[in-house]
Amino acid sequence: MEKMSEVLVEFPLVLFLMFIIFRIMGNKELNQSTPIDFAFMVLMTSVGWDVTISQDYPLWFTIILFVVLVVMIYLFDWITVRSKKAEKLIIGEPLLLIEHGEIIEKSLKKERISEDELMALLRLKGFFEIEDIEQCYLEFNGDISVKLKKK
Repeated sequence: MEKMSEVLVEFPLVLFLMFIIFRIMGNKELNQSTPIDFAFMVLMTSVGWDVTISQDYPLWFTIILFVVLVVMIYLFDWITVRSKKAEKLIIGEPLLLIEHGEIIEKSLKKERISEDELMALLRLKGFFEIEDIEQCYLEFNGDISVKLKKK
């Protein structure tokens, strides 16, 4: 029963700590998640859960791990802002999916996207005719950007 009471006390504290860290990290972590940001959020959640439930480590250890994770994500952000090569390697780059109204099959295969999935993404953005699209990019965060042909 003592272990259960520790979990009931530590779990809300860890959740509160995670909330504070996500607020410190800013809206980018939730709004424009890169693969590194996503990995950071999953890792932080996993650490918080494991340390709270396993009770093998004290609460202060969780705090130290969270601080290390925050420092690591800031380090990755700092590196990607200062180096285009690192940015391309860590974050990735936009991929051209449609050019001059034509779907680029090679790009779809590379990202394992079917034409039906692409069409659904386009419709969700309000684009129903591929012929009207000059360019369409798959952005690093999984969203698409569309440039219409000039009329």
